Amino acid sequence: MKDSSWFPTMFPHKNKGLELEDPVIGIVSFEATRMMCKVVNIWNCLTDRQMSLLKEELRYSLGIRTLISDDHNYLMDLVLEEIVDNLKCVAISVARLGKKCVDPVYHHLDHVFDNPFEIDLKWCGWEYRLKKMEKRVKKMKRFATIMLQLHDDLDRLSAQEIRLTKMQYNGVNKGQLHEFHQKVMWLREEVSGLREMSPWVRTYDYVVRLLLRSLFTIVERIKVVFGITTGIRASGIRDLNEGGCFVGKNSMCTVARASVYPSDRSSKRPISKNGYTPALCGRYPYPYPSNKLASRNDPRVRIFQNDNYGPTKKGNFTVNAKKRMVSFQEPTLGSACLALRYANIILFIENLAMSPRFMSSVAREDLYDMLTTNVKLSLREKLFLSKKEKDLLAYDESIASDRKSSFQRILDWLSPLAHNMIKWYSERSFEKQPMGSGANVLLVQTLYYADQATSEIAITELIVGLHYVCKYSQEVIDKSFMGCSIF
Repeated sequence: MKDSSWFPTMFPHKNKGLELEDPVIGIVSFEATRMMCKVVNIWNCLTDRQMSLLKEELRYSLGIRTLISDDHNYLMDLVLEEIVDNLKCVAISVARLGKKCVDPVYHHLDHVFDNPFEIDLKWCGWEYRLKKMEKRVKKMKRFATIMLQLHDDLDRLSAQEIRLTKMQYNGVNKGQLHEFHQKVMWLREEVSGLREMSPWVRTYDYVVRLLLRSLFTIVERIKVVFGITTGIRASGIRDLNEGGCFVGKNSMCTVARASVYPSDRSSKRPISKNGYTPALCGRYPYPYPSNKLASRNDPRVRIFQNDNYGPTKKGNFTVNAKKRMVSFQEPTLGSACLALRYANIILFIENLAMSPRFMSSVAREDLYDMLTTNVKLSLREKLFLSKKEKDLLAYDESIASDRKSSFQRILDWLSPLAHNMIKWYSERSFEKQPMGSGANVLLVQTLYYADQATSEIAITELIVGLHYVCKYSQEVIDKSFMGCSIF
């Protein structure tokens, strides 16, 4: 039975005369769909509900307030910076795609979003109205779903094409060959139908226009959510030497946007008496080298030892707004490329704590191998106890119980950041599924911006706590067993 490859004849142009002046994107639709998914995720991050949940988390998350900052304005600056960076990343890809468009207006998009809040006036009016944007978001989601199905069907069809060729070569009886050939033809028709509903048959101009107008709409939405007026720079775009960002109370841009997004008026920042909203930026100003051991008198050590600690408690660890304005920036886990590694360590400790009675020597060795030099040195200091202290701890169950409770409290506020770090990384590295999980985790909700020294103190305390969790669990089973040290 003669059979030709499906790919050259599967997607013929309906009008070859228009091919040169109106080309379709074809296989590039997979890349275009990923752009659409990023646009959808950015837009979803900016909804009233998501922003409300995010602000609540930033205010009340003990992990974020302990490891990153308790300055809400600074945390929102980090959110804005990441959203703008994501938008610029999509804009770069759209500009590259625009060079293949027929309409010359799309040929020079490279620098349109260099500063999203100071876009050339010639692009005024390109943004969608709110209701229309919602429809476009649904369409892009539908495109993503179709492309995901198309991707799977193309894989299946490729495998069946190969199998059909082998069956023809091996001389399979005509009945089986005909039956399998019919299955291949049905799958071809299914692929063809999906292709017709997908961006595959759309032109470059159509796809670029959809993405470009969506980006302009997102810029306007960002201005509303973060209270940014045209011409004012913010976060990574702000000039920090000028003392921060100030938003006018009754600017024309704010009034104009309120008419487009009437439901978003409540999302503006509070206005001060002089009619402007200052934005403070800063970090905890501890000039604390991460390569040194933590002193027991360090205030950040006491936050893990004090069972009654809370971010609102007055003490050495809580710094006022003036101190947060200093320019000193401590090393973060992101800048040290340790965020993902420490997240895996925390989750590994969490898993071991769930079944401490069955923690093997292999698991202890695996945990130790995962640690960095800083944590290993700090851990050795913590576990170095005098014989008198060892004897005391061995026979005092109340101390072991307190250690176990302290361990659980630290894990409760540290674990969510570790889980979010893994989730953030997975969403951006799993390219096969365009839509991903749609969780919209931001870096400020992860360990990325976490202070390195403070994080290492917390992890050290977790490991020491795990030692007592294991020890306490074993003593409940066998009172005669007087040691279960991890290392």
